[in-house]
Amino acid sequence: SSGINAEWPLRPGDKKKHFDIALVSPQARGLSDGRTFVMVKMLDLVQGNYWMWDRNKFINRKYKMEEMYQNMIDGHDWNVSAEIDPFYEDIHSHVLIGQSQIHLKCLAYQIGFEESIIITDYEARERGFLQIEIQPLKCDGTPIGDDDEEYFVEDPEELIGKTLTYQFKILGAKGLPAKISEHVYCEFRLYLDDTTKKTEEVSSKNPDWNWSTIFSHTPVTKQLLTYLNDEPLIVEVWGKQRVEGKKSAEQLTTKQLKSLNEKEKITTVMKKVAANPTSANLDIAVALRKVETMLKMINDLKAVVTEAKQNSLTTVDISSLEEILTPENTKLEEVDKIIQLEKENQESQVCSVQ
Repeated sequence: SSGINAEWPLRPGDKKKHFDIALVSPQARGLSDGRTFVMVKMLDLVQGNYWMWDRNKFINRKYKMEEMYQNMIDGHDWNVSAEIDPFYEDIHSHVLIGQSQIHLKCLAYQIGFEESIIITDYEARERGFLQIEIQPLKCDGTPIGDDDEEYFVEDPEELIGKTLTYQFKILGAKGLPAKISEHVYCEFRLYLDDTTKKTEEVSSKNPDWNWSTIFSHTPVTKQLLTYLNDEPLIVEVWGKQRVEGKKSAEQLTTKQLKSLNEKEKITTVMKKVAANPTSANLDIAVALRKVETMLKMINDLKAVVTEAKQNSLTTVDISSLEEILTPENTKLEEVDKIIQLEKENQESQVCSVQ
């Protein structure tokens, strides 16, 4: 199963957590290559915050959850302190927002650059942009400018045996998720450096760090040139999550919160589709609408069965089932027709432009 509910047959204290399997690439872990790791994402359905657990941590917590449940069956209190609660995570701990991959090939030619580089999370979703500046330096520490042609090299191997010095700046970031915009910082490790470089922490969706450091490689080796040409520098962006839970959500069960969460996801995607009604997005819209309709049909069927049980009935009237199923199927057919007409209209517009 792709999801694991934090619910039990006996539920004196609903933890309101949901667990999902997450496949995390080596790049998403700050590595240039390696194996894809299987991790577990724990979501707080009330606050909307999440934490990533590696395999060992999840297995350890799982055994503690089972022990906690068995203790509850034996008469012990289900509500335990945070120190021993396997469902607990510190809301004030940092989580990884995403990474930026910075290609340093220009340094092999003594050329600097300033760019806004996309920040992506482990699902390759855009999480903002990182503003980077790299400036090669002369022996006296002054920047190599556009007029200093004698410092530029046509073949990177001309640098072998010489000194390569440059200033590395992390100016700031733009468009970070509002949910994870507290105490934001960047960190990275360059080449064979044993120490991790880290900016200060700034609380903002658009933090300005204006952080800089100077790197100097003496002498330049072929190994260094291979790194500059082939290996991207991974800069990780970390932040703390805001506590923004709704009080009304605290009164709902895990199942109710999960259903609400799925509906919100569908609504979000539908809004994006409406803002960009391309042919592919319209296909997505149809699929999502069908999923949404099927979920409603299932919930309505459950309600009919529950009502029958409450009235001690062993059978259900077929007409009541047809009333649930038939109208929605008709609506789906209408949706398909509308989408098909829209796609045909787009295709005719493209033909007319050509």
